[in-house]
Amino acid sequence: MFRRLPHTLPPDPVFEPALDKLGFFVNEADQIRMTKNPEQKYQYAVNKNDRVNEVYKQANNTAIRKIVQDRLSGVGVETVRLPLGVSENQNHTPILVSKDISSRDRVILFFGGRHQEPGVLSWRVIGEEGIKVGSLLDFINAAMFSPPPTPDHSTPGIIVANPCQLLWYRGGARAVSENEWLNLPRASAVYEPFRLDAIKNRIPENSTYEEHVKYVFEHVLPELVKKNAKIDIIALEYLGSAVIEYLASDWWFWTSRVTGVSLISPQHKVQDLIEDGAPTEFVEFLSKRSRAYFVSLEKIETPISGRSRFGCNCYASGEHLYQDGAVIRSWGSILDWFNRLYADPSFEEVPFVEVDNEDDAEQVKLGW
Repeated sequence: MFRRLPHTLPPDPVFEPALDKLGFFVNEADQIRMTKNPEQKYQYAVNKNDRVNEVYKQANNTAIRKIVQDRLSGVGVETVRLPLGVSENQNHTPILVSKDISSRDRVILFFGGRHQEPGVLSWRVIGEEGIKVGSLLDFINAAMFSPPPTPDHSTPGIIVANPCQLLWYRGGARAVSENEWLNLPRASAVYEPFRLDAIKNRIPENSTYEEHVKYVFEHVLPELVKKNAKIDIIALEYLGSAVIEYLASDWWFWTSRVTGVSLISPQHKVQDLIEDGAPTEFVEFLSKRSRAYFVSLEKIETPISGRSRFGCNCYASGEHLYQDGAVIRSWGSILDWFNRLYADPSFEEVPFVEVDNEDDAEQVKLGW
């Protein structure tokens, strides 16, 4: 039987995570394009070897995340380590928090997707339309610096949770996503990914996205936010389910704090919540002060079916094809809706009736 000695194995590819080193630049439209061909967008297949392609893509993503983080820092958003109080070298995951969060009367709590690092909404949109559009930059600027709903009200602070980077890379002393874990440096290009240690490579009290949601509600909000500050929540996909399930289990505590919940492509079933003993008051809150947005061929804000499943009114997001674009197309409407909820505590969603025929469907679209 033959074997190759370690020093004869192909080396693992290494790319410096800097756009100029990778052959890219940011043009005047905030789009990332190739230096040698300014019209060319990022291309995945730079090599016949998939390992090279994946490591190259990870370096590119890391470079873009650094740009996003630097820009967010410039508008007053800083990084906070979880669990709170840990040192930089201890196992932790970073979240994004506006610097003056402790003085704000309102807070928008943002739970992104499980596979998107904080600050990033869609790599596809970043590549197609620009960094500001595909990241949280436009959203945070609009939320924090747009006029308040009334002269008596202030604009909100921001907390961006991090259900993505829940693995601890000891070699780099930083949190990484599951995808980045697979692309960490290896002894050779043919070695397997690092083995995950259940203790050494996990974040205390944040080892899963469900634990992360619980930690944000039970530790981050009580310690960083004013006691009586109102909270608006945006949650994507399965994070929406985790948020809804957590609130249902502890609604007596949060009922006076949460102003509204906006869900993007949620995965929960309201009937399951009812069967699991969710308080009637919470189910009513879902019905009247929550809404959900979905990928749909309809125009944004068009009512669509789904209320019987999710327990709240459902709307077209304005995104017709890709799920990762739903929040990008709809966040403007969501912010307007949050402002309305905050300015008018008595405002309630008018339930849309589920329909089965085209004539009734037209009435639902019109809000009748």
